[in-house]
Amino acid sequence: MRKVVLSALGVAAIAVACTPKGESEVDPNTGFELSSLDSSYAPCDDFFHFSAQGWIDQNPIPNTESSWGKFNILARENQTRVRGIFEDLLAAETSAEKGSDAQLVGDLYRSGMDSLRIEELKFQPLEGMMAHIDEATSVEDWFRRASELQMSGIGMPISSYVSSDDKNASMNVLHIGQSGLGLPDRSYYFKEDSLSLYIQSEYRNFITKMFVMSGMDGAEAEKSAMDIYMFEKQLAGNMLTREQRRIPELRYNKMMYSELKSIAPGIPLDAYFKAKNIEPKNVIVTSLDYIKWMGQAAQSWDLNTLKVYSKWNIINGWAGELHHDAVQANFDFYSATLRGNKELQPRWRRVQGAMGGLDEQIGHLYVEEYFPAEYKERIEGMVEDLRSAFRVRINNLEWMSPATKEKALEKLESFTYKIGYPDKWADWSDLDINAEDYVTNLANLSAYITADNFAKMDQPVDKSEWFMGAHIVNAYYNPNFNEVVFPAGILQPPFFMPEADDAINYGAIGGVIGHEFTHGFDDQGAKYDKDGNLESWWTSEDSARFHDLTHKVVELYDSYEALPNEYVNGQMTLGENIADLGGLTLAYHAYLKHMEGKEAPAPIGGFTDKQRVFLGWAQVWQVHYTEEALRFRLNNDYHSPGEFRVIGPMSNMPEFWDAFSCDPGSPMHLPDSSHVVIW
Repeated sequence: MRKVVLSALGVAAIAVACTPKGESEVDPNTGFELSSLDSSYAPCDDFFHFSAQGWIDQNPIPNTESSWGKFNILARENQTRVRGIFEDLLAAETSAEKGSDAQLVGDLYRSGMDSLRIEELKFQPLEGMMAHIDEATSVEDWFRRASELQMSGIGMPISSYVSSDDKNASMNVLHIGQSGLGLPDRSYYFKEDSLSLYIQSEYRNFITKMFVMSGMDGAEAEKSAMDIYMFEKQLAGNMLTREQRRIPELRYNKMMYSELKSIAPGIPLDAYFKAKNIEPKNVIVTSLDYIKWMGQAAQSWDLNTLKVYSKWNIINGWAGELHHDAVQANFDFYSATLRGNKELQPRWRRVQGAMGGLDEQIGHLYVEEYFPAEYKERIEGMVEDLRSAFRVRINNLEWMSPATKEKALEKLESFTYKIGYPDKWADWSDLDINAEDYVTNLANLSAYITADNFAKMDQPVDKSEWFMGAHIVNAYYNPNFNEVVFPAGILQPPFFMPEADDAINYGAIGGVIGHEFTHGFDDQGAKYDKDGNLESWWTSEDSARFHDLTHKVVELYDSYEALPNEYVNGQMTLGENIADLGGLTLAYHAYLKHMEGKEAPAPIGGFTDKQRVFLGWAQVWQVHYTEEALRFRLNNDYHSPGEFRVIGPMSNMPEFWDAFSCDPGSPMHLPDSSHVVIW
């Protein structure tokens, strides 16, 4: 819902537990595992496989996964711990207070684990929603009814949410834009290679199968599937691409509500927003051409097509939470066909995955048990080391003029940060969650969150708000807040190891901190000023030089072949690639600053401390993928695959060349024509 989080670290928002005191998952004397290395690869030829192939060989991808890496392992360990918290709630002798974190989390989990009731109900929890759509008497009436269901998480061809105003970052405003596809992205509807045609066919087969399972006649189900597919393809053809959606100027089209109605007369907006109990005054349109097109096209939309489209969104939206046959069919398409998974996850993991709406409550229970508060101070020190390193880097840039440097430094000094968990936890005591009705609970949760979001419309922004649970292994930069955020979940191995070597920690968690700092100065973050407003602070000459440098980054990553004849999309991944390059560079120089006046530590495992900074970053990205998952990532993820998050930054860094004595001409020593230093 929130667009303000410009970019997270790209680890799928998985929840990972901190290592309790007394336990050690990595040798504290090293901070990395020598068995992960493969000396048949030379560091200057291929540092990813040198640092990761030993680990990959020892850790095949389990059948339940589409990729397997250090993140996945941590996620599984954490899920077990979080499951322990949940099971303790279920086993408690006294009932938790109504509306407390324990009651909300415990009862939602209990209802999701009641497999006998869920199997017995089958599609029954959806019958009321389906009937609600069936009763629509006109396109306008359908918009109203679909909008009501959208509050509970059911998709439709238009999205709406409240978030910061990019050009007035202290105020919240309503946003509307494109939505409504069943395939992962618009591009899936238009590619005509054999694999894409197969995916399109399997998607239609999946729709047909689910309709038949819910009681529809086979011939009618097949026709409905084609009607839905063609309707979605029509929507997709007018949507912004992933690359275009990265451009904030394209997403920012602010107007009065009356103007919106005049440019989109075919959309019954009054009915749509009345169903959400809001009366907009101003709105930011994030996909202007799409809304204009829809404002004409909707006048001729067929009501029966809209009804069957909504029924599909109801079924598809809840398929993963229904009885086993529905869950299996959902898995077969979205997980097996699109990502290469071979086995369904056990129910308790699937239920945990569906409970993201209670991330703050789960995070609250989590940090009370697992997160040592003293970690905050350590990380704060590292953040300031990274800020100091960035300050020096900006001052020493040769391509940037003094006028722009002054503005860049102002923005850097204005950066704020949040570490661990919120200072104040949310009170959701009026949320209705019970122990019996799983789908109803999830619908109530979605409606509660959506209503809470709409209540912020035209209100001042609350900068204490978090947009990620404290237990999540990830981090993010928020351009409107000009802040970096590091939840408790990421402050543990392999990112942060309190007893381990400083060099490893600076390469790992330091690289993450630097990555998020650099997002404030990547190709999109650099368009926001120190107060979080979309406003240029660059001279025209510096802006042109910056564009030339980022173009070289695009060209470099475009050259990386991830699968035969399938390459990284350098434009789509540009912001993350800039952040990786800047993040590791800042981490390295922050480590040098940290060591000023100190005696250089002895080699560990044959590696100097400067080499260990790079090992710290590399071990975070030890991962491999099924072919399907890697292809899915290339098409949909704004982050490069793990291999290139190692090779890309390091091959660009003279500091890496010096640390590992990489001569010019070696693969990890880019020639001057390709080498680029931005920050």
